[in-house]
Amino acid sequence: MRLPEQAEPSPVVTLLPLAPIISRSGRPFDDQAGPDSARFPPPSTVAGCLRTAWARETNSPFSDALMEIGLHGPLLARPAPDGSLCLFAPRPADALYFNIDDAQRCLRAEPGPFAEGCGADLPDGLLPVSLSEDSEGKEIKGPAWWAWEDLIAFRERHELSFAQLEEQGWSPPDGDRRTHVAIEPTTYAAKTGQLFQTEGLDLSSPQGIKDDPGSDFRLLIRLERPLGAALAHLGGERRLARIEPRPTAAWPAMPPGWAAAIRAAGGLSLTLLTPGLFSAGYRPGWLAKAAEGAHASRLVGAPTGLAAPELVLCAAALGRWQPHSGWDLAKQKPRAGRKLVPAGAVYWFALAEPEKVTDSDLAALWLRSVCDNEQDCRDGFGLALPAPWSLGDGKTQRNTPA
Repeated sequence: MRLPEQAEPSPVVTLLPLAPIISRSGRPFDDQAGPDSARFPPPSTVAGCLRTAWARETNSPFSDALMEIGLHGPLLARPAPDGSLCLFAPRPADALYFNIDDAQRCLRAEPGPFAEGCGADLPDGLLPVSLSEDSEGKEIKGPAWWAWEDLIAFRERHELSFAQLEEQGWSPPDGDRRTHVAIEPTTYAAKTGQLFQTEGLDLSSPQGIKDDPGSDFRLLIRLERPLGAALAHLGGERRLARIEPRPTAAWPAMPPGWAAAIRAAGGLSLTLLTPGLFSAGYRPGWLAKAAEGAHASRLVGAPTGLAAPELVLCAAALGRWQPHSGWDLAKQKPRAGRKLVPAGAVYWFALAEPEKVTDSDLAALWLRSVCDNEQDCRDGFGLALPAPWSLGDGKTQRNTPA
């Protein structure tokens, strides 16, 4: 299924869905259960698609060795008029939309100490997360995906208008719902258990794929192996997607001076760009209570596979967990259900020993997985964006216009 006269193989590729993506969560699938809502494909679905494509391209056997090919992503992207890619990131959990005095606004939530006389039973001494300013407005809906530049600006503590986020961001359209049925030849009625619906995520442009296919959304992935142009099956029902090699520069790089800013702040935030899988539920399992020292009884640790930097968890903001399952082709049975921390979750950390942290330590954190299990890391779960953060930000540094 190789496409001729395409760009040279590259470890950075885009996946252009040629039909709405079917990606189920593992709920019961029969005539008594409604369809899963359309959802962004989880990293493991994309990993299976690209590993299969790589095996076919290189004539490699379909074995457990394919599972060792790691990837980062997927991120959402859309071509710009000049041929470059405009990237999008899930709305961070510390950004909330409100209607205040008939004006739509995006407010920031951030960790801070308890007000005098207040307290809570937060686990492990974590700080509460609250709005940076008082609001009596009503929470409203807004763009589910932000332009990459807006997320970076938000992490630099610039104030972003709701109108700007809405104009440059994106929210998924209503799902593409289809009804499927198998007919009993003797009665001409639906077979028991075989009348069901599916709902797919349509990433085509508002004008439709036939009118302007060049503006359709696609998935951006960085693979550990170069991959050439090809057609592949993505998600359920063997829906087709086009693999398109991209220059390695298409993968976002850490902004200049970012690592130095983190060291100067003495802390960082980690924003999940893909859903996370952690052994300790809402938080990474690589964090453990320190028995002694300056951070005794605090949750301290370094991400899996890294010796540094050691991080001290201060606070977390995340949405409800999401169900995740799938089909194990090797064992020919369903995979065990798991709980995903949704993309957009934010964790705030202090550097345990900032004087010992180097720029290379922090660069190693850039867009890498922070999951506990190595296979989950290889599958692309828990891709995190680190950004400078200090506990005093909310008090001493007010938001400034971008």
